[in-house]
Amino acid sequence: MVGKELARLLVADGEDVTIVDMAPSSRIPEDIKGSAAHVRADITNLAQIMDAVKASRPDVIYHIAALMPPACEIDHAAGYAVNVLGTYNVLEAARLFEAGKVVYSSTTATFGSGLPDPVPNDYVQTPPTMYGTSKICSEQVGLQYHRHYGLDFRAVRFLSIIGPGRVRGSGWSAYTSLVIEDSAKGLPFTIQVDKDLRLRFIYVKDAAHSLLQLARAAAESLSCRVYNLDGFSASTKELVEATERYVPEARISWEFDPEYQHVMETQYECIQKRPDDSAARKDWHWQPLYNADEAVKDLVQDIRSGRG
Repeated sequence: MVGKELARLLVADGEDVTIVDMAPSSRIPEDIKGSAAHVRADITNLAQIMDAVKASRPDVIYHIAALMPPACEIDHAAGYAVNVLGTYNVLEAARLFEAGKVVYSSTTATFGSGLPDPVPNDYVQTPPTMYGTSKICSEQVGLQYHRHYGLDFRAVRFLSIIGPGRVRGSGWSAYTSLVIEDSAKGLPFTIQVDKDLRLRFIYVKDAAHSLLQLARAAAESLSCRVYNLDGFSASTKELVEATERYVPEARISWEFDPEYQHVMETQYECIQKRPDDSAARKDWHWQPLYNADEAVKDLVQDIRSGRG
């Protein structure tokens, strides 16, 4: 999801782009197909990642691959393999083949419960999930590569991302994107959480832009290596109302699931509190462009135009 938008930004800027993914070439959007090379590789396979980096010799590696919850919580071994070992593979390939930078997508899920509002950039990280734990581990391995090898490692911590292409089961908060996308496609959608559940989000285009901004920031301007990012706040009801505003024919129903609600309340406190992103705003002028209404409007337009 983020990778497609980032690839579009890089291609538009005239960069030489190589997409490394398990997905086949048919999954690359038509508007960048032919403008970006594609290497099919498994991030858990060190040899494949080494070959990809050796062949492309990148100045910057944007590492966005991850196994999301609930899959990461159901299969801890797979979560560790993709999120931790996969990150090690990327960092080691970057070191051996002298990539200039590794820009990593972490998450506010690295924070635990009982959080202050806002959550400081350097607040203690005690996540309740394997996903958050694996992301802390990856942050720390990246920081170790920076300290020990001088690798230019930089990272952002994303909130829940609203954007196209989410798959049911690929993340507990995927419904926040799917209700918009399915409605724009003329499909019915059922909401299973409370209408007043309020979360914090970042729109996919802002997420992609933040990675590009951080990669291009001058090293001397960075006060840290891992940055909180904030976007906007919206309740389930507000997302549904925005969707119905831009898709008047939307067929959205409500079927409350207490177990689903419990997961969102206990495992997702990290996206209910505002992360303090003042360091990112000061160091590399981070500023989200989309609020909730603008994100829904833009996503509906992209889905209906076939761009998503």
